[in-house]
Amino acid sequence: MNAHLYLAAFCLTTLVACGGGSSDSSPTSNNTSSNTTTNTQTSQQAGGDTEQPTQEQGDSSQGEGSNNASEGTDETPEQQNTPPEVIVDIAQPEVIKGEPLTLSANVADPEDTSFSYLWKQLSGPEIELGDVTGPTLVITLPETYQAVGDTYQFSVTVTDPQGAETTSEIDVYASNAMSDIQAAVLLHQGTMGPTLEEVNAATGMSEEQWLDAQMALPATHHSALLENYPDRDTPYQINRIDAWWKATLNADDQLRQRVAFALSEILVVSDANNALKGEPEGMLAYYDLLIEHAFGNYRALLEAVTLSPVMGTYLSHLGNEKADPERNIRPDENYAREVMQLFTIGLDMLNLDGSIMRDDNGQSIPTYSQQEITGFARVFTGWTFAFSARWNRPSRNFSLPMQAFPDYHSELEKTLLNGEVIPAGVGPEDSMQLALDNLFNHSNVAPFISKQLIQRLITSNPTAQYVERVAMVFNDNGSGVRGDLSAVIRAIYLDDEARRYGSVLAHQGKIKEPLLKGVQMWRTLDAHSEEGNYFTWNLDDRFGQGPMLSPSVFNFFRPDHQPAELSEQGLFAPELQIANDAAMIGTLNQHYSDLVWRMAERHDTLNPSAIYLYGHSDIALLEASGLNALLDRYNVLYFAGNMSQASREAFVELDAYFENKSAADRVGQLLFMVSLSPEFNVQY
Repeated sequence: MNAHLYLAAFCLTTLVACGGGSSDSSPTSNNTSSNTTTNTQTSQQAGGDTEQPTQEQGDSSQGEGSNNASEGTDETPEQQNTPPEVIVDIAQPEVIKGEPLTLSANVADPEDTSFSYLWKQLSGPEIELGDVTGPTLVITLPETYQAVGDTYQFSVTVTDPQGAETTSEIDVYASNAMSDIQAAVLLHQGTMGPTLEEVNAATGMSEEQWLDAQMALPATHHSALLENYPDRDTPYQINRIDAWWKATLNADDQLRQRVAFALSEILVVSDANNALKGEPEGMLAYYDLLIEHAFGNYRALLEAVTLSPVMGTYLSHLGNEKADPERNIRPDENYAREVMQLFTIGLDMLNLDGSIMRDDNGQSIPTYSQQEITGFARVFTGWTFAFSARWNRPSRNFSLPMQAFPDYHSELEKTLLNGEVIPAGVGPEDSMQLALDNLFNHSNVAPFISKQLIQRLITSNPTAQYVERVAMVFNDNGSGVRGDLSAVIRAIYLDDEARRYGSVLAHQGKIKEPLLKGVQMWRTLDAHSEEGNYFTWNLDDRFGQGPMLSPSVFNFFRPDHQPAELSEQGLFAPELQIANDAAMIGTLNQHYSDLVWRMAERHDTLNPSAIYLYGHSDIALLEASGLNALLDRYNVLYFAGNMSQASREAFVELDAYFENKSAADRVGQLLFMVSLSPEFNVQY
C-alpha cells in the first residue's frame, strides 16, 4: 500500500513540475484593445535549471521505494517548487499617446500567494517608470512628435518566496488622439472641405485610424449619379457636372474623392470646347477610373488611362494608324509626348528627391528624344472604340477600354526609354504592355508623381527630403510592390511635414484652389436645391476652373508656376496662375451670392430649382451662445486653428455693424468675410 502511495505522489509531483493540471488555474488576458499586444514569458527555478531524473534513476528510485515499503517506511520525496505563471494585461481598451497606461501582472501559482515584482521598459520612447516593484505599473506615455503610433515593450519579473521567477513581456502600440484642431488640419487636406460633423467624428481618432477608415469605404462612382436633363432623353455636360457635385458634396469616401480630384489635375482630360463636350457618360467613366484606382497601383491606373477612349480622343491616339507614305499618314505623336512629359517622367532626369539631375557641365539631362517619341507613337497605333465591327466604322463607346485592330498597328521596331527596344512584328497588345512597363519602371516616375501629389494635397513647396521619403514608398511599399498608391497616400499624409508635429517649416501649406473654397462652403452649409439638382453653368467664370474643364492638357496651372514675387525665393504657388483679376472678381461675387443672397434662412419662400445654403446651425449658436462661440467654431472649421487675432477683431467689428440685422444676415455677412480672409484662402 505504501509503495502505491509513494508512486502516486511521485507522479503528481512530476505533473505539477511540468505545468500539468487543470487549465482553470492559469491566468487569462482580458485585453480587448485594438492595439497590438503580445505576451511572452520565461520561467526559472530557484538556483537555476533543475535536472530531471533519467530513466535509470527513476527505476532505481522505484526499487528503493519498494524496499522502503517492505520496511514499513512512509517517507515521500520533497515536492519540487514551480515558477509562477504570469500574463500582463492592459486596463485601457485603447492606448493613446499622452494618456496614463496601466499594466497589471496577473499571477497564478498554486503554491504561493505573495510575490516580488520588477518592471522594466525594453524598447520604445523613453519613459519615467516610477514605482516598478508592485503588481501594477502606471505610466504616462509621451506625446511624440510624429503622426504614426509608437511601439513599446515592457517586461515584469515575478519571483516567489522560494526564488523561482518568471519574466513576462508585452508589446504595446500607442496611437495619437487628434484634437479638434489637428483633426481639422487633416480633413482640410484629406477631404473636399470638412463639415463640422466630420471634424467632430475625427477628433479623438489617430491620423492612421482616419486614413484606414476612409480607405476601407466603398467607392462613390460618379456615373451612378448621372441623370438626364429635365424633359430630355439624354444627359448633357451640365448633368455630368451635376453628378460631380452630388458625389463631391455628399459622398462618405471623402479622401478618395480628394485624391481623384488631384489625379484629374495630373492625368488631365477636358470637355471644354472640344468633341468630348457631348459625351457626359464617357467623361464620368473616365473620372470613375480615377476614383477606382485612387488607392490602387499606378501601373494599373496608367493602363486604364491609356486605353480610355476619352483620353484617346483628347490626345488623339484613338484611331491612330501605322505609317502609310502613299496616303501621307504618320503615327500621331501627341499621346506619346504627353504620357512621358506629364503622366510619368517629365522632361528632365530627376534625383529621388525630385531635384533635377545635372551632367558634368551643370546642364539638365533630357529624359527622352525624338527617337523615343517616334517609338511610343508606333506603340499607340491600331486602337479604337470597343466593340467596333470595323476600323472605319467605330462604335463610339466612350465608356469601355479601347480595342486593338492589329492590321492598323505599326509592326516596325519601337525604341523606348533607357535603350529598350520592342522588336519588329510585335502586336498592339504586347507592345502596349511592354511600353507601359518601360514607362512605369523609369526612375523618374516615383519623384515626378509623388511631388505632384504632395503639391495637390498638402503643400506647394515640399522639402526635398519629404519628396524623397514619399518616392521611396512609391518604389517599394515595404512589401516589394512598386506604385502602390494607398501606401503613397498614407506616406504623404503621415509625413512629419504634413502633420507638422513640433516642426517649424519656413514655408508650408498651399493656396486653396478657388473651386475647393466654394466646395468647402457648400459642404459645411449643406448646399442643395429642393429639386435635388446642382446645375452650375460657367464655373470657369465663377472660379476660374471646374471639374474636367481645363483649357488644355497642362491643367489650369502648372506645378512649377512661380509668381514674380516668389521666384527670387525659389518658391512655387501653382494655384496663383489662375488668380487673375477676372477670376478673383468672379469668385468674390460667387461667394457673396452663395453666403448672403442665397442663405436660405433669409428668405420666406425658396425657388425649388435654385441652390441655397443653410446656416441654421450657425444661427442657433450665435443666438444661444454669442459671437465668440461662433468664431471659435469658425476657427476650427474654416481656419484649422489659424485664425489670426487681426481677423478675429475684424469679424467682431463687422458683426457690430450688422448688430441690428437678423441672425441670418449676421451669419451670412460673417461667412462672406471668412471667404475673404487671408487665412481661409490658405490650406495650412
